[in-house]
Amino acid sequence: MDFLSKINRKFGTYRGMIRLAIETIKMWLGHYSHCEKIDWSKVERLVFVCQGNICRSPYGHILAKNLGIENVASFGYATTTGRPAAPQAIKVAKERGISLNPHLTTDINNFEFLEGDLLLVMESRHLSKVAACSQQGRNIQVTMLGLWRMPRLALLYDPHNLSDEYFHQCYVSIENATVNAVKKYQASRQG
Repeated sequence: MDFLSKINRKFGTYRGMIRLAIETIKMWLGHYSHCEKIDWSKVERLVFVCQGNICRSPYGHILAKNLGIENVASFGYATTTGRPAAPQAIKVAKERGISLNPHLTTDINNFEFLEGDLLLVMESRHLSKVAACSQQGRNIQVTMLGLWRMPRLALLYDPHNLSDEYFHQCYVSIENATVNAVKKYQASRQG
């Protein structure tokens, strides 16, 4: 296996590897520390966010639901409402024991934000896309999902149209982070 194939399996693309390196340095320098200061006692619903709501956010959404979270949702900030998840996402999720078949996309403009939402974005560039939502006085908090993964990741690079191997890699990270976020959420509910 050549060097580029290894990069593509682990990081999606060489751009994914470079972006992850940059985002990791920014994380180490404290650039995203505000995303880790979540008041879990005020969280009423977990909301997974990505660009298209066809790969990453529906996987986190349905995984959280399968983990017993009833108040969970997802949306994309640049999508068309009412479309199914990407065929490759459905296939890889099924291989991991998760069915994305019932999922239909929701665009940010069709999403109803609620008091107590915690928006879990996949990338730092998503923060600016949802910033206005969290500043409307509705007690909406925003974090990066990968910061709840152990070890932390500041980027969950988009697997759309990339290899199945990278899709699995991405979904493993989403699983790890979602399980940890769900534990924090459930612990806050128990008092």
